[in-house]
Amino acid sequence: MKKRHKKTVCLLAGIALMILLAKPTIASIMVGGFFVSLGEAIRLWASGHLLRKQELTTSGPYAYVRDPLYLGRFFLIIGFCIMSWGYSLIIMPVALGIFFLNYLPRKYKKEMSWLEDLFGNSYVRYADYTRSLIPRLKPYPDAGKKKWRFSILWQENREQYFLLIVLSICSALFLRYKGLS
Repeated sequence: MKKRHKKTVCLLAGIALMILLAKPTIASIMVGGFFVSLGEAIRLWASGHLLRKQELTTSGPYAYVRDPLYLGRFFLIIGFCIMSWGYSLIIMPVALGIFFLNYLPRKYKKEMSWLEDLFGNSYVRYADYTRSLIPRLKPYPDAGKKKWRFSILWQENREQYFLLIVLSICSALFLRYKGLS
């Protein structure tokens, strides 16, 4: 089995385990749902601006934070752990540990050098100004003026598949709540 497939299987197993161990409450569904909605909203906003390999994207959320898709994923992790409640005190540190100690370093190592090779000094200046996960209040001075486009989100980045996964997990946790009440 390829390394990528193993990671996907492990991720799916982790999600299934989280759902099986979940003991959601109405409060955990609402609070966690807020973080999930925030995370997915950030991802949708970012995906409507990102033209991978074609240009250095500095418009939309990229004017304030270098990695809005990762920021969105961070909020999704927090939200799903809160929604699942029951074992979230165990699940959240494990999930965040994997995110910060494995996922992000691996992505940064690959992506940062790739973007610098592709966009040169433009990327270096952008990366020096913006922070990875903590948005700045003042936008990048040379931020692009490109408007959000549904076609970029849907056709270029295919965010609808990620959205479908997010909605499926939310539905499973809500059904788990209904089954427990």
